[in-house]
Amino acid sequence: MLVLRTSIFFRKFSDENWNGDCAVYAFHTGSLSRLSKEACVEVSLRTLKCEILTISPIRVVNETLEFAPIGLIDMFNSGGATEGLSFINDPSGCTVRIEARGCGRFGAYSSKKPTYCTVDSKKENFEYNSDKGLLVVKLEGECNSRDIIVIY
Repeated sequence: MLVLRTSIFFRKFSDENWNGDCAVYAFHTGSLSRLSKEACVEVSLRTLKCEILTISPIRVVNETLEFAPIGLIDMFNSGGATEGLSFINDPSGCTVRIEARGCGRFGAYSSKKPTYCTVDSKKENFEYNSDKGLLVVKLEGECNSRDIIVIY
């Protein structure tokens, strides 16, 4: 059994927008969980079985939005697809900009449903699971650098 505690590790690498909570994506089950900074997760594996967890700090963007990029969720090293993350808050709403690379399904934790998403300035369809907060945008075409914009 493995016990996962994220707050000690991520303190070194996070910014002022992190409150200690993390999004945890399990590759084989495709599940997304939110882990508070006080909590821990127990992971039990059967003999010769494995699970790959991607852990991403949840940033507090504003009083109504929290966000954490997961990356390309169909790849073992999903977080490797995220190269940059920034936020813009203004009176008309909030914009999340993700610099990503690769192609496939890009996943993120989002505390609310976006209004729309664009990939390289082109409006794209997205899936949003409000129960888990899982946002998925398909990155199709060439597998190069992408600019994902999420508008709230």
